[in-house]
Amino acid sequence: MTRSTDPSGIGLPPRPFLYTVDQLSLLTGIPEQSLYRQYLYMEGRSIGIKDRHHITARNVARPDEKPDWRVAEKEFIRWMKLKGFKFYDTGTVTG
Repeated sequence: MTRSTDPSGIGLPPRPFLYTVDQLSLLTGIPEQSLYRQYLYMEGRSIGIKDRHHITARNVARPDEKPDWRVAEKEFIRWMKLKGFKFYDTGTVTG
C-alpha cells in the first residue's frame, strides 16, 4: 500500500501566496512607483477610504523594520477580475 503525498487528498487547505510589489510590477507592466502611488492601499498607512479599485497591501515586516508590502493572491485576482480579466483555476489570467 502506497501513501499519497497529495495535500488535497488529506484535506489540507491551500497555502496562501503573497506577491511582492516588484512581482506585481512585472506581472502587470505597471512601474513600482505607480503601483505605490495609484493602485495600492497600504493597510495601516494609507489615509482615506479604500475603494474597490485599490489593491490591499499588508506589511509583513516587524514593527521596527522597513515595511515589506505584500498582496495576497486572492486580492490580486479580485482586482484583475474587476479590471476585466478572467481567471482560471489552472493559474492563467486572460483578457
